[in-house]
Amino acid sequence: MTVPAPAVHHVDHGGDGHVVVLLHAFPLDSGMFDRIVPLLTGAARVVTIDLPGLGRSPVPSQAPTMDAVAHAVTGVLDELDVERAVVLGISTGGYAALQLAAQAPGRVSALVLGSTTTRRIEPDVPNERREVADEVESSRSTEAVADSADEGVGDTAHRDQPELVEGLRRTISAADPDGVAWMARAIAARADTTTTLRDLDRPVVLLFGAEDEATPPERGEEMLAARGDRPTRLVVLGSTGHLTALESPQQVADVVGDLLRDLG
Repeated sequence: MTVPAPAVHHVDHGGDGHVVVLLHAFPLDSGMFDRIVPLLTGAARVVTIDLPGLGRSPVPSQAPTMDAVAHAVTGVLDELDVERAVVLGISTGGYAALQLAAQAPGRVSALVLGSTTTRRIEPDVPNERREVADEVESSRSTEAVADSADEGVGDTAHRDQPELVEGLRRTISAADPDGVAWMARAIAARADTTTTLRDLDRPVVLLFGAEDEATPPERGEEMLAARGDRPTRLVVLGSTGHLTALESPQQVADVVGDLLRDLG
């Protein structure tokens, strides 16, 4: 029997051309894309999704897996009658984008993978994520992941855009502990997707921040090497940390715009 996809909240922001789906980082929600959405809608039809259990998406009844997360994204594409999309995933959103490419490569026209990795390593070591899930559930609080607000942005944004950190803190504080725990366990259960990245016959952009300590640009270099001769571009944004699309929205929008022009 086929397990139904988790229900998730999404917004179709409109626009013309290729569909661009934006997948956010943990333990945040699609609000991290509020600054970039208006920069993209002139060149694409933009869709944002609150990943399962986060933002306005309910906690799934399904077992916590990245496969379930990818099914949720496919469900949104089906609902919107979108055959295929450019998928931009930041951090955990990158895990989901890669799982979508593994699960349904025909639904992907290109990937933009930001501040992420194909490997089951830092900053999302499986045992540590399971411990976080247990702590969040037992405490009924998201305090265990509150540091993500400070760690999510680079030194430049801390200095020049302190309001970003305050906004992240509010998002994390308001998150549903059950949803945070569910997603933490889904992250812990993720598979290594190096082979998926290597074999995907679609354009890929690897997007990293020079100030990102959680997933430094070296992770992008590893992923670039895994791609071999597949069409791939590595972009490292200066003065930018982990949450590239939040910290440097115009630069990221320009990168996506270049990709869309290449797709034609």
